[in-house]
Amino acid sequence: MIGGRVGLRRVGPDGLLTFGLSNLVIVLTAGLSWLALWGRMHLWVRSLDCPGRAPWVIVLGQQLQEGCPGPGYRLRLLRTLRLLRRDPEARVLLLGGYTSPEGPSESAAGAAFLRQRGIPASRIFCEEDSRHTLENLQNARDLLVQRTGGRLPRCVLVTSRFHLPRAVAIARGVGLEVCPCPAERSPRVPQVRLAREIWMLHWYHTGRLFARLIRHQGMLDRIS
Repeated sequence: MIGGRVGLRRVGPDGLLTFGLSNLVIVLTAGLSWLALWGRMHLWVRSLDCPGRAPWVIVLGQQLQEGCPGPGYRLRLLRTLRLLRRDPEARVLLLGGYTSPEGPSESAAGAAFLRQRGIPASRIFCEEDSRHTLENLQNARDLLVQRTGGRLPRCVLVTSRFHLPRAVAIARGVGLEVCPCPAERSPRVPQVRLAREIWMLHWYHTGRLFARLIRHQGMLDRIS
């Protein structure tokens, strides 16, 4: 789907409700709920290294720059390239839809990057319909179910280090068994981007908890 990233106007009434509730919790706790989550995730992402082998590598896309992977996306793809060269049996699932009407999808641009560096097309699979991380990983789950006949395999999940806390939480929330793998070798994390990710992770956790408390299966289904 073309149209870039999804803003608040497109998340639906449930999303707006839980967004407001998440921010209310942050205000009522004087920021402590967000700060506690940030502190735990900050230590976690700095300690991460790339794990061992898995039959599938899942790579989260990033908005393209003039139809090509930008610096952050290139780091994710270079990390993936090393994983695929290390394990010739592994396959890769690239996630990400269209950044602009005239350009390729994020996943197609990633696939071209890997093919140009010697990875056979037979090992590369693309998901081109998603607009954001939740859709990325829901679609990844559904595609892997189709490819494996119903049994979800263990996967390595590659994305930027600052993005891993939210990506891993969502991946496990939709039923994927993932090992987090940061794109960057350096443990340093851009603090502004991590702060934004933790704010969104706080929203995700608040929404799941709220849906469970009121036993709203429809809300849970939309984020699972």
